[in-house]
Formats: sequence, C-alpha cells, structure tokens
Amino acid sequence: MNVCNERSRDVTKLNESKGIADWIRMWMKWPWVCLMVFLGLSAALTASAEEGVGKTPADAVPATAQENHFNIFEYAVEGNTLLSTIAIEQAVYLYLGENRTIADVQSARESLERAYRDGGYPTVFVDIPEQKVDGNTVRLRVTEGSVERLRVSGAKYYSLGEIKAHVPTLAEGSVPYFPDVQKQLASLAAARDRKVTPVLRAGRTPGKVEVELKVEDELPLHGSLEANNYYSANTEHARVNGMLRFDNLWQRGHSVSLQYQATPSNPNQSNAWSGTYVMPGSTGNTYALYAIRSRSNVSTLGDYGVVGNGDIMGARWIHSLPGKPGLFHSLTLGMDYKHSLESIVGSTDRFSTPVTYLPVVAQYSGTFAGESGVTQVDLGANFSLRGLRDNESEFQQRRYNARSNYFYWRGDAMRTQKLGADFSLYGRMDFQLASGPLIGNEQFTIGGAQNVRGYLEGERLGDNGVRATLELRSPRLAVDMKDVDQLFLLAFVDAGKVWIIDPLPGQIDRFDLSSVGVGLRLAAWKYWHVNADFALPFQDGAYTSARHGRFHLKASYEF
Repeated sequence: MNVCNERSRDVTKLNESKGIADWIRMWMKWPWVCLMVFLGLSAALTASAEEGVGKTPADAVPATAQENHFNIFEYAVEGNTLLSTIAIEQAVYLYLGENRTIADVQSARESLERAYRDGGYPTVFVDIPEQKVDGNTVRLRVTEGSVERLRVSGAKYYSLGEIKAHVPTLAEGSVPYFPDVQKQLASLAAARDRKVTPVLRAGRTPGKVEVELKVEDELPLHGSLEANNYYSANTEHARVNGMLRFDNLWQRGHSVSLQYQATPSNPNQSNAWSGTYVMPGSTGNTYALYAIRSRSNVSTLGDYGVVGNGDIMGARWIHSLPGKPGLFHSLTLGMDYKHSLESIVGSTDRFSTPVTYLPVVAQYSGTFAGESGVTQVDLGANFSLRGLRDNESEFQQRRYNARSNYFYWRGDAMRTQKLGADFSLYGRMDFQLASGPLIGNEQFTIGGAQNVRGYLEGERLGDNGVRATLELRSPRLAVDMKDVDQLFLLAFVDAGKVWIIDPLPGQIDRFDLSSVGVGLRLAAWKYWHVNADFALPFQDGAYTSARHGRFHLKASYEF
C-alpha cells in the first residue's frame, strides 16, 4: 500500500525536474541540509527493508504508510460468500473514517477474521493484499478454507461411506460450519461401539484443509443374561431374562433386538417375547417398531402396560429437540395395537373377556445435567379415541364404567444429588392421573423390586396413583480393586398409593404400600452386575404381610 505525504511528493518532483548540475549547485549552497536529508532517507530505507523481511501479505505494507495517516471511507471485501453484508459492516465499522493508519487496517482485518470465527467458520482467513489507497478505499481479501480431502481411518465394523455421509458439513469442497460439524459428530458418537475423533490439517493447496476422521470401533453385537426373583403372585420365584441386540444392521446404524423372559422351572406359567427394530432418520429423528407377546401374570419388559395374557404391536417417532450445554430433551409420538386376552389376579376387571384397541401416546423427556447433580423428567399423555378399532361393549364388560375413549397423564421425575464426602441422594416420583375408570392393562401398579420394594410385582393396582423412592448412597467402595468397576451401599424408603375410580359396592377404593430397607450395587469384571435389596414392608398388601422382610436379587452378565 503506497501512501505518501506532501513533502515526499515535492522531493519526487524535484528529482524529475533538476539535472545533475542543479544537484551539485544545491549541495554546495546548502551542504548541511543535503547531508541531513541524505542520512534520513538512508535510515528510512534501511528500516523499511528490515521490517519487510518475513512479512506475510497481511503485514507487508510500506513503512511510509505505517508512519502516515490517510482516510478510509470503505473496505472492499473480496472473496466472501458466507457472511452477510451487515455482518461485514459491523466487523469493520469502527475502523472507518479520517486520519487512519495501517494499524487501523490491521485491526479491521483481525475484526473481520474474528467475525468468521464467531460465526462458526474457523477455517476462513483474511489478509491485506498489496495495493494503493485510491478513492479512500482499502481492499481486504478473504480466503474461505474449504475441505480439500475427507478421509476416514481405523474403521473395522462400520462403513467408511456411511461415516462420511453422517458429516455432510465436512464434504469435500465445502467450508466447514462448526456448529453443524459438532452436531453431526455427536450423532456419530451416539453409537456406543464407535468413537470418532476429527483431525484438521493444512491441505496441499494453499487455503485448503484436510480432515481425517479417526475411528475406533468394536463389533456392534450386545446381549445379556439375567436371573432374578422378581415374581408375581401364584408363580414360581425364579425368573430368567435373555436379550440379544445388533446395532449396525445394513451398515445403516439400524438396531434389532430380541428379548425373552420366562419362569425357568415352568415356562408355561409365565413367559414373554419381545422384539424391537430401531432406525435413525434425518438429523434428530429416530423411528422404532416393536412387538410383545406375553403369557404371564405380570410382565416386566417395560412400561408397555401388558398385564396378563396379551399382544402388543407399536410404533414410535422420537424427535430430539434443540438443546444447550447440560440440557438434552426429546418428544415421542406413537400408536399401539393392543389385544388383551385376560385380566391379571388382583385387578378390578369383572370378566376375562378379550379387548382390542389402538391407544395413542405422546411424551416429553428431558435430562438436565449440572455440577451438583442430574435431573430427568418425563411427562406423557395416553389416550384412545372411540372408533379406532375398539369396541365399547368390550370395555364395559371388562370393567364397570370403563370407556374406550379414555385419557390419562403419566409422568416421573428423578434427581441424583451430590452430597459431601462423596455421598449422593437419589429420589424418584411417578404418578398417573386418569379421566375415568380404566381396564387393568392401563392401570397404575405399585409393589415390586422397581418401585415399592418388599412386595410382590404389581401387588396393588388403581386408576390414579403415585409412588416415590428416596435413596441415600454411600461413596464408592473398593476403589483400589481393579476388577471392581462400581460398588456402593444404599439405604432407602419407598412408598406408593393408588385410587380406584367408581369402585363397586363394598370394594376398597384406595391402597397404600410403604417400606424401608438397605441395598448393594456391584459392577465387576467389566460384564457382571449385581443388585441386592432387603426391604421391610409397613402395610399389608394383597399377598404380603406387614413387617415380613423380603429380598430382591438380580444378577446379570452383559456384553
């Protein structure tokens, strides 16, 4: 950039108009003045040469420009396709005006480059090309560092092309927008058997970048075998549960699983099959299909509401909502096909007649993680509309005043709170609030190893209900034993209450259960897990006497 003052222009004109003889006469007339001018010019040229060594284009400007002032009324930005005109103006606005220096130009360059960084484009660079300041305009040159090459290395069980397809922001020829890059890499990291680490380096072509995705993966096959004594009334005590799951079907990240639960000594007494197929959709969307066939008094396959003999087929759409650091939440919508063959022991059903219906489910789930603990919440609505494959008479025959167009809210909240000395406090509360009498499949249960310990599984049922758990957990024990991954003790209090809407004459309309106890949690040798609890119930249940303690034990091998 050539910016000169008036004295420099006068000297230049003098040089053009005078001959050698004129210079000699001037030297003889004013020797001291000429000597000072000569020494000053020599020093300036020497300093300019020294400062120019090793300079980049952004810094390589004539010394005269650094020592002088000039007007800047416009910055002409070349090569931009990413930032808006307003964003560019905001970045350089403070460095416009009269009496500016090269330091202002450098500050404008840095400010514009920072605007790209803050905007999510860290591979964009800004420099100051060699130029003359004409018309009070300074040119800034933008180099948008696009991806010259995307490479995937280290993958053994996952397709290289599929991994590349998950990060379109890093496609060759594109300029990486890092907020999207982070989301897409997080999607890749959702697979528990795959770890992806991005590495950026300068490309072979100036202004380009190369990206390498380093992959560490394992065979995406998982399974578990579990034995427990989580039994219901009038059945054998022992239960076995087996599960097998493959998490990368078709090399598309699809997951398929099969689960079986039974009473090992008498499978006809209690058994249940379930299968699930999960497929990822577009960013933030997941789809699931599942089916369950139950021939047991109480199913412990999950919160699907299978009580007694029945069949279920269902579909779910899970949509991840926009989050922020420490917040992860989603919305789930779905519909089930339920065919219930008979009621369970202890329900409020009057008859053992088949019921077929199509309930709809909508649920919000959120996890909030902070420095002091983690909170999880779920709130869902479950309802069935009259005319959707249901028969009003089937509901009436199954339960007095039951309607096929039922509705109920169901939710839960959990909190794990860090305490001093490495202790922690865990609390959970679940509830259900119904619009009217429900058939047994949709009722709220209390009792069992998963809620009110010390009682049999599903010992009491009701249309409305609430249950709560509070656990004080010890610090981690056996920390010096390398084979022990986790070991802690706990003391707990459990309680639950259910209400029956429109009870029959003489029927009790509410039940309470509560207990206290102690427990142990162990994870060792990488694959083994043990849960053991002893609970002392305070109230009589349908099959449990107060103050008669009960052990709940579960041992599992998981890979």
